Parts: sequence; structure tokens; C-alpha cells
Amino acid sequence: MAEKALNILELKNNNRYRILDLLRYEPLSRAEVSLKTGLAKSSVTTLVNEMINEGILLELGPARKNGTAGRTRILLDINGSYGFVLGINLHRKRISVAAVDIKGKELWSFTLPTGDITTIEALELIKKTLPKKLAETKLNIKNLLGLGVSAPGPLDCEKGVILEPPNFKLFNNFPIVEALKKEFGCPVVLENDAVTLALAEHSYVKKQIGSSLFVTVSNGIGGALLKNGDIYGGSHGIAGELGHISIDPFGEECPCGNRGCLEQYATLSALKNRFDIADSVELTSENSQKGKAAFDFLINTMGTALVGAVNLFDLDTVILYGEFDNDTEKITAALEEYIKSHSVICRVHPVKVVPSGLKRGSSAFAAAIPAINYFFNNSV
Repeated sequence: MAEKALNILELKNNNRYRILDLLRYEPLSRAEVSLKTGLAKSSVTTLVNEMINEGILLELGPARKNGTAGRTRILLDINGSYGFVLGINLHRKRISVAAVDIKGKELWSFTLPTGDITTIEALELIKKTLPKKLAETKLNIKNLLGLGVSAPGPLDCEKGVILEPPNFKLFNNFPIVEALKKEFGCPVVLENDAVTLALAEHSYVKKQIGSSLFVTVSNGIGGALLKNGDIYGGSHGIAGELGHISIDPFGEECPCGNRGCLEQYATLSALKNRFDIADSVELTSENSQKGKAAFDFLINTMGTALVGAVNLFDLDTVILYGEFDNDTEKITAALEEYIKSHSVICRVHPVKVVPSGLKRGSSAFAAAIPAINYFFNNSV
């Protein structure tokens, strides 16, 4: 009997999540929710009314008439003011924090440089700074629904432990989820930073259809694989480490233990050191010989890794986010052409390379998305 009750509860919870996930993209009527989810109208009405009474959903009022006959549609939307989550992005040089309401609106963000501080000092910095910021912005910690943490991989997301990401000693083998849950008393979700950015792109910029690879380029190179917006993490949730695909088995040593890893060649800092260019502006300039050489090198190295990923996972789209935002369209167009010329998959179907629609500095906002997802999926 207890097992049956649990199954009913799980089904109800899943149906609530499906409704909330739909309303993240646009306000809809009850009839439209029923049509898009396949749930019976009576079930939708019951669940929606429950969530309105709880304050998670609200009625916006009648939709504007489009000239067709029929009943007036009463639009539903997520109530952003119901509560908020915090996103914390742990970077190699800084900690970024954002408060995001459950509708996905960023309320504020700030960044703390870490320098050479210890793990304990960094944790204390978070513990001291967050309550002050909440008080300053008049956000009641009682309305804090969850906390999302993102960091470079590899991570053990199930146990909430940052493992040993290359060049990231600050939180190596540290149980960050346990520490923050103890401090703030709310659900805490740990996820790879590339994964959180991919989820943010899918949820709040453009829904991803088909197979896609979201690529982040900063101090390192990360990746996240998606199938129709769902993350493919492999057997332990660590899949997508594009930066540690070797493009030269006899190449430069990488802190991960491999040789010739992509991120040793295709980050802006690596290109600056190799070609003595000033910045991404020179990289895409037609008037700099060093810039042209660096650009060609970037396309060949990044393109080689992406062709491997395309051939292995039969990708439809590659999404590029990060430091090459001065002339991203030039870079994505060149990478798309490289893949077209070198991938066997392109003999069957085209592969698009597109710039991300997220603004630079979205890592803390993106870190909050798994916490919002967790709330939606557990808001019974």
C-alpha cells in the first residue's frame, strides 16, 4: 500500500514538473497545457489549482483575442516572486554569485576574487558575504528554495564532491554540497559549469532540438552533450570533457596527465602565448598577420576536436560560448565549414555551429538553473 502511494506521489510530482517546465517558456492556458503535455484536462485543472493556491503559479488574466470564436483563454504563468535560488560559480580565479527567481529572472549578481586563499577561507567568504547581500537587497532567506553550485569537472555530483579538476586546487576533493547545506539549510545541487550553461541556454534562450554539444571556452575548455535538451552525462555524469580530447598524442603535457589536450592549444591565453597576439580583437582582424595565423590555428585545433565529437555522437548543433565573443560569427562560420569538410556525418546531414545566446558572465546565473529544476521537480 505504501509503495502504491509512493508511485502516485511520484507521478503527481512528475506531472507538476511537466506543467512548470512548459510555463517557463511562455504563458499558456489550461487547455494548451493539457494539449502539450497529453494530460487530461481534469488532471491539469486539479494540479494547476493546487499550484495557484500554493502561490507557485498565477493567472495572468484573459489572453488577447485573435479574432477566432471560442472560449476566452485564461493564461497561466509562473509566479517569480514565490521564491528564489542562489547560483554559485566556482572559477579558478573567482567566485561569482547570482540570485535568480523561479521564473528565471536574475535579481542580482556579484563576484569575489579568490587570489591565493585556502578552501576554508573561500567557504567562509561565501558564508559571510551571502547573508549580507541578501539583507542589503531585502531578500528573505526564508524564501531561499535552493542553491546551485557549478565548477569545472570532473565532479561527483551524486555525492556533492568536487574531485580534482586540472589547475583547480581550491576545492579539490571537497564536499561542497554538504558544507553549504549545513550552512544554509536548503537543497544544494552541484553540477559541471558547462552543463549549467547548456541548461540555461536550453531553458531561457533557445530550446535545443536533436543532439547538440555546448562548448565553453575560458581558462579551460568544457563541454556538455544534450539530446532534445536533456543532458547526457555518461555512466557517472562526467561526459563532455571536450578540452581533454587529445589532438596531438605527442603534444604538450596537460595537468590532467594526457598529452596534446585541446585546451592546451585553443584557449585565448594559449593563443596569446603561442602567437603573441594582444586579444580576441587581433585574433579576428584582417590586418594582423599574427592574428590570421592564430585564427587558422584555432580553427584547425578546435575543428579537429569537434569533428571527433560530431563523428562520435552524430551531433546536429555545436554551440560556442566564452571568450571568443569579439567576432563569434566569423569563428563559428569557419568551424562549421571545417566540420563540413572533415566529418563523415556531414555526408548525411548538416551540422550547425552557432554562438550561444547567453551573455558573457552568465556562469553564476546558469549555476542557479539546476536548483530551479530541482525545486520544480520536487515541489509536491
